[in-house]
Amino acid sequence: MDLFPSSNPRVAVIGAGHLGRIHAKLLAARSDCTLVGLCDPIATSRQWVEQNLHVPCFEDFLELEKQVDAIVIATPTEFHHQVGKWALERGIHTFIEKPIANRVDQARDLHRCATKNQTVLQVGHVERFNPVWESLLARIQPATIHYVESRREGVYTGRSTDIGIVLDLMIHDLDLILSLIDSPVSNIRASGRRVLGQHEDLAIADLEFQNGARAHLRASRISAAAARTMEIQAESEWYDLDFAANSWTATRASAAVECGDLQADRLNPTERAKVKDELFGRWLDRMQINPPAGNAIQSEHQDFLNAIRTGTQPRVNGLAAINSLEVACEITDQIAQKSLRLLRRAA
Repeated sequence: MDLFPSSNPRVAVIGAGHLGRIHAKLLAARSDCTLVGLCDPIATSRQWVEQNLHVPCFEDFLELEKQVDAIVIATPTEFHHQVGKWALERGIHTFIEKPIANRVDQARDLHRCATKNQTVLQVGHVERFNPVWESLLARIQPATIHYVESRREGVYTGRSTDIGIVLDLMIHDLDLILSLIDSPVSNIRASGRRVLGQHEDLAIADLEFQNGARAHLRASRISAAAARTMEIQAESEWYDLDFAANSWTATRASAAVECGDLQADRLNPTERAKVKDELFGRWLDRMQINPPAGNAIQSEHQDFLNAIRTGTQPRVNGLAAINSLEVACEITDQIAQKSLRLLRRAA
């Protein structure tokens, strides 16, 4: 097998669930790769794919050996390590949906396999390719950040029930924050709640970094409405991101406020009452950015295929995914320990 084919690598998708079908549909439409097929052990899933996507289907991923140059793993998380290791040991470039694995030791094993066999390992932290995030990175100065607050909530969908909300949703924001703040995490405090099953459905985490920056994260899959927002406080500006609305704002004090010529608390009551009407303009400079819409999964595929052709590292490689998983597992461990103590008290 040519480890880094120059054109049209043969790709297969493993897992015909919600995300697997999206991956297959997008890959099938590309001209720079060949979708060999989609693999799933469930007959009804294969039938749906054959009837709706008109893509060849396989029951067992072992059938794909020597037929593919790359695979996209969209199975339940518990199978990521098994399928990923099989592929990487055979020199098959591997894209794994987030999280990279259930456990940190499994994630490290996958990274070792990729390094040993000189294969691309990319992990599907899709928000790195969100147009909102990409356009923010062109403006923000990471070294000036001192606080981040994220909120990622949704209604219950019945998907990803093999993992809790931390590995399902919060890990998106963990990956973004860890990629932005260039400093080790020094402290983690977390709490959460199990409601519908054996895994946490609500989680709150506070991170402290060695450089003094802090982050507060909230994630839920039992909310009444969906939200994908983030606030970032930097030295001279602050940013409000809405990933769902594909927009963000940058706000800073006006030049007159910055130099001290304007101070609201020194105004008389009549003048101070006017501040609210002049807040954005005279007092604060606020800019809203609506980046061009894009398909983040398509961008992930492009990054993956570029890495395969050039032998370079993808944007979200194994090491980045391990960093996020380490923090996520500490958060879930703390939540599990607190839940266990509550059960013991109740007994």
